[in-house]
Amino acid sequence: MKYLFTAILCLFPLGFVLAAEKIDVNTAPLEDLVKIIHIGKARALELISLRPFSSLDDLDRIKGVGEKRIEDIKNQGLAEVNIPRKPAEDGPPPISAPQIIPLSAKTSKPSAPLLAALFTSFSGGVMILILKKKLKLS
Repeated sequence: MKYLFTAILCLFPLGFVLAAEKIDVNTAPLEDLVKIIHIGKARALELISLRPFSSLDDLDRIKGVGEKRIEDIKNQGLAEVNIPRKPAEDGPPPISAPQIIPLSAKTSKPSAPLLAALFTSFSGGVMILILKKKLKLS
């Protein structure tokens, strides 16, 4: 069990290192793109001019990159595609005002939260009175 725990602790940081090495084809600079198999300087420049890509399969838009090369890129496990989000055009969504529900004859009965608040207030008051009496007697 001790060895298993040690092995897990040793391999745990490795997962973070491997995850950190991914290269996003939509945002990576030229220096990082050339680390991807079959992507040299010329293809990296073309890749940058064709951005954004919706998936790694979309890399077939680059001249000289076909199914086989895309498969090699996927197998290398270095490249990834994060689709850029569009900024909100009209700003943040509007905040809706709280709804005011009028009490009608059907809903005039107190609800559970109201009863709980009343009970808490009442019991708190009783506790204060009891403590006052106890302190006067001591």
